[in-house]
Amino acid sequence: MTPKVGSVFSADPPNGGVLFLRSDEADPPVTVIRDIRVKPGHEVAFEGLMSRLINEAIRQPGHLGATVVRPQVPGHAYRFIYKFDRRTRLEAWHGSGLRAQLVAPIADLIEWDRFDQFPGLETWFDLPAAPLATQPPKWKTTLMSWAAIYPLVLAGSYIMRAARFEAPPPVQVLVLTAAVVPIVAYVVAPWLGRRLHRWLYAGLERSR
Repeated sequence: MTPKVGSVFSADPPNGGVLFLRSDEADPPVTVIRDIRVKPGHEVAFEGLMSRLINEAIRQPGHLGATVVRPQVPGHAYRFIYKFDRRTRLEAWHGSGLRAQLVAPIADLIEWDRFDQFPGLETWFDLPAAPLATQPPKWKTTLMSWAAIYPLVLAGSYIMRAARFEAPPPVQVLVLTAAVVPIVAYVVAPWLGRRLHRWLYAGLERSR
């Protein structure tokens, strides 16, 4: 069976074959989540080829790490999660000739290749290591986002006042958000995601 359209292991569709997680940044960090089911009897060959691909990927500029989860039940999908610090760096890797050479022999070994999308602020938090039936409830991720942002904005406001930082309100907001957003995205939100993972995905893992 040929991989379905949209698979990065088949011909690239118009959007480049990669599903990007949403962000308001011009060149945001990107997490790609893929579930791939391998043709029965080809698992060993698939894992060997994917290991070569992943080992080369982690050498690329901006690569932030990869997680591979083998299926718990034979015949179920593998899950791959990998991250880049910038969308343009992921695009460069996905469009490289080296990657095309490594990917080519994998296409014949898989039955289907599915993308999962975690839109909006969910991308700030650690993602589940195995496929889930659905995404976390929007109200939970919204609450976690607020819990990450509010204390930092409040603390930053007091710091700016204590430092007697005088500027028009748009400039003050610009400076404050420029400091808070990276801290939330790279430090606070991932930490909260790890600490509250069980609450965030409560009921979803049991419903797989």
